[in-house]
Amino acid sequence: MKGRRFGVFTMGVALCLVLAWSVFAHAAAKAPYKIGVNLELTGPWAEVTKTVKMAMTMEVDKINAMGGVDGHPLELVIEDNGFDQGRAAAIMTKFARAKDIVAVVGPFEDPLQGTTRAIAEREGVTNIIFCPSTPMVRGLKQKWSFNIAQSDIIVSQRLVDLCLARGYKTVLVFPGNWPLALSLADYFKKFGEEKGMKVIVSSETHAPSDIDMTPQLIKLKPIIGKEKVDCLYACTGGPPGPIIVKNMRALGMKTPVIGTHAFGFGFIIALGGAAMEGVEFGAGKPVVPYQLDKDDPIRLIVIDFDKRMQARYKIGADQIAGHAHDATWLVYDALKRCQGKVTRAAFRDALEATKGFKACHGTYNYSPTDHDGLRKEDMVFIRIEGGKFKRITFPGYK
Repeated sequence: MKGRRFGVFTMGVALCLVLAWSVFAHAAAKAPYKIGVNLELTGPWAEVTKTVKMAMTMEVDKINAMGGVDGHPLELVIEDNGFDQGRAAAIMTKFARAKDIVAVVGPFEDPLQGTTRAIAEREGVTNIIFCPSTPMVRGLKQKWSFNIAQSDIIVSQRLVDLCLARGYKTVLVFPGNWPLALSLADYFKKFGEEKGMKVIVSSETHAPSDIDMTPQLIKLKPIIGKEKVDCLYACTGGPPGPIIVKNMRALGMKTPVIGTHAFGFGFIIALGGAAMEGVEFGAGKPVVPYQLDKDDPIRLIVIDFDKRMQARYKIGADQIAGHAHDATWLVYDALKRCQGKVTRAAFRDALEATKGFKACHGTYNYSPTDHDGLRKEDMVFIRIEGGKFKRITFPGYK
């Protein structure tokens, strides 16, 4: 009798082991979906892209804790392009030819993405870009490239709204000398003049690596007085923004300053210090998580993300962290909609079919004719006040 019980017990244990092994083997058989990440982790944009890497890693960890995509974990394959166009192209080519890479996120900066987009089209792999699109890019009608950030068109429209709300009639634009900044300047002039504003685009420009714009600003100072300029538009991104403002204030230039959505990065205030007080711009909702309208469907998404960023990294959400969040969850959503039949082509088609997807920066809608995704209404007005980002609103400007 005792021997029979022992035999039954042994068989039960063996059965449990077999079942456990089959579950483990099944889980192990589900290979990860790999996402290439091509970032400027060293060089002038290192501080920004560090935030991208941290936010994407945190979101992938959350997705994998939820069971991944139908049991397949997500895996980030991260490489540093060093803010070098040749390296960015080499990394993109490497990712494109690694058949287990489903899609590629990055690079971050405008000067590098033109090459990676071309490689994406040639190799047939989705390239998700952080930098906004430009007329040149949109004119190419690329099938495999998608944008996360607000486009140059909607950023310009939003800044014109800000100027109209403030009653600015004459604006001087000090643009960067790279394609995106020049496109932003051109569109701002176009939309501003359509609304009756006088927009002067300066022939003085600056490079993304400039650390002192005093010489250019000295030349702009007489124009501000002669033309009775109401505000100066620092049409730039990253470190040049606060440098321009600091140089202006050091020269005694008290003209109000407006900036692009790239003024919504967390380091901007720290870099510009007290000089940034009063600077205004249009930006994404992650810049002011707790100041969004109570009925805004994006509010709880941004607040949850901000709390998790604070808990894990001791920094809050900002413009770029929000882009990283959105890129990661757009990938997840598109993979889910492939319904287990994940190929590069199926993923691309699923991403292009995205409709009404709510994330930190707003509601994304892609289509065969629109790979930008967001609208002007997804942006809010921001003022730097007391060393912090503060949301401002104006009657008549949603």
